[in-house]
Amino acid sequence: MADNSQVTRQQLYDRIKASTRDSVILEEMKRLGFWKKDDGIPSLPEILITKESILTQELHVLLDQQRKYKNKEEALKEIRKARLEQSRLKREENKKLRKQKREAKAAQWKERKEKDIIYLGEDVSKGLNNKASDLTKLATYQLPEMHMADELANAMGITVGELRFLAYNRTVSKINHYKRFYIPKKTGGKRLISTPMPRLKKAQHWILENILNKVSIDDHAHGFVMKRSIVTNALPHVKAEVVINIDLKDFFPTISYQRVKGLYRSLGYSEQLSTIFGLISTESECDQIELDGEIYYAAGIDRFLPQGAPTSPAITNIICRKLDARLKGIASKLNFAYTRYADDLTFSASGENVNNTKTLLGFIKRIIKEENLTIHPDKFRVLRKGARKEVTGVIVNDKPAVNAKELDRFRALLFQIEKDGTLEGKHWKNSPNLLASIKGYASFVAMVDPIKGKPFVERTNKILETHGFKHIIKHKPKPPQTAAAVQTEEQAAQKKKPWWKFWA
Repeated sequence: MADNSQVTRQQLYDRIKASTRDSVILEEMKRLGFWKKDDGIPSLPEILITKESILTQELHVLLDQQRKYKNKEEALKEIRKARLEQSRLKREENKKLRKQKREAKAAQWKERKEKDIIYLGEDVSKGLNNKASDLTKLATYQLPEMHMADELANAMGITVGELRFLAYNRTVSKINHYKRFYIPKKTGGKRLISTPMPRLKKAQHWILENILNKVSIDDHAHGFVMKRSIVTNALPHVKAEVVINIDLKDFFPTISYQRVKGLYRSLGYSEQLSTIFGLISTESECDQIELDGEIYYAAGIDRFLPQGAPTSPAITNIICRKLDARLKGIASKLNFAYTRYADDLTFSASGENVNNTKTLLGFIKRIIKEENLTIHPDKFRVLRKGARKEVTGVIVNDKPAVNAKELDRFRALLFQIEKDGTLEGKHWKNSPNLLASIKGYASFVAMVDPIKGKPFVERTNKILETHGFKHIIKHKPKPPQTAAAVQTEEQAAQKKKPWWKFWA
C-alpha cells in the first residue's frame, strides 16, 4: 500500500541536498506507488540512481571535511594574525612605556641636578652623598646651618648649576677660574699670584664673610686680621736681646686641598659641603696649551691654596691654630715672646732667657715638621745683641722704626720724581707699578712711625694726584701704641674682613 502522507517542500529540499534529486524522486515514486518494487534484483536505472545518491552523500561528507579543514587553516591564520597584532601593540606599548620611563628618569635627573651635586670630578667626588652637618659644632662657631648644596647655593644667591661650575675639578678645560701673574719679591725672585675671576671671587668672599671670619684666631697671629698689622706683630719684640726670624717655605702651596676640606669638616659641615668649600677655596697647577687654535688648560693632580684668593689668608690662620698653640706653649715655657704674620714666625727674649735659644730652636724645628710645614733655609735668622733686629720689615731695636738707609733712598726717589716731573727711568723695590709701590711704602712708613711718615704721605699723595693715580692715601696715621695696649686691643677685636692688596 502506498504511503500518502504529505512531505513538505523544505523536507524535499533537505533530502535533495543530502543526496541527489533523482534518488529523492525515485524514493517518492516508490513511496507513492508509482515505482514497482520488485523482490528481485533492482533494475539498472534504480541501481544507478542509488549509487549516485551514495556517492553524492560521500562527496558531501568529503566536502564538509574539506570545508572544516579549510576553515581550520583560516582560523589558524586569523589566530596568528591576531597574535601578531597583539604582539605589535604590546611592543608599541612597551616602547611607549620605556620612553615614558626615560623621560621620567631624565626629568628626575634634571630635577636632582638642579637641587643636588653628586659629582665634581675625579678623586674629589667621594663622600658627596654624605649630607649631614654637625649642627652642634656649627652653633658653637655661630656658622650658617646647612647640610646640602642647594641650601648653600640659595645662601650665596646662585643656582646649584653655577655652584657646580665653580667647584668642579676639571682635568682639561677651555675655561679657567684664575688669572695668574708674577710679582717681584722684596728679597728677589718672583711670587705667583692667582687672582680669582669675578664669579669665583664673589663665592670666596661669601665663604670668607659668613664662615671663615667668624672663627676666632689666636692672639699671636697678626697677618690679615682686622686691627692687627706688621706693627702689632713687631711690638712684642721691641728691645729684645735676641730675635729669631723663621720663614715657612712655599706656605700657601703647602696647604693642600685635603687639609682645607678637613678644616671645613672640623667646623661641622657635611662631607658634601666641605668638598664644595674645599674645591672653591683651592686651585691646581695649570698649564696653558694651544691646540688647533683653541686654548686649553691642563690642571695638575694636586690642589692647594691659591695666593691671591680672598679666602686663603683666613684659611691659613685657622689651619695654623694648632701650630700657633704649640709654638706659643713652648715659647711661654722658655720665656720667649712669639708672633706670626702669615708665614713669618718671630720669637724673642732678653736676659737669662736668651740661654734657652738652642732648646727653643730644637722644639720649633720638630713642631713645624710635625705640622707638615717646611722652614725656608735662606730665611732663618737668629739676631743677637748688637745686631739690627727687624721683624716683618720693622726695626725693633729701641722702638718700632723704618730702616734708615731705605728711608733715605725713598726720600731721594721722591725728590727725583718731583724735580723731573716724570716717572721714566725710576723704580722702587723692583715693582712694575711705581706709583702703587711708592704709595704702599709711604703707608708703611706712616704705620710704623706716624710722625715721621706724615710728610712722606703728603709728598706721595701729590705725586699720585699729578700722575693721575686713582687711589691716594686717605687714612690718618694713629699715634704709636705700646705692646700692652696692642695686646689688650687684640683680645677685644672682632674678626672681620682681612686686608691686603692682593686679596682685595
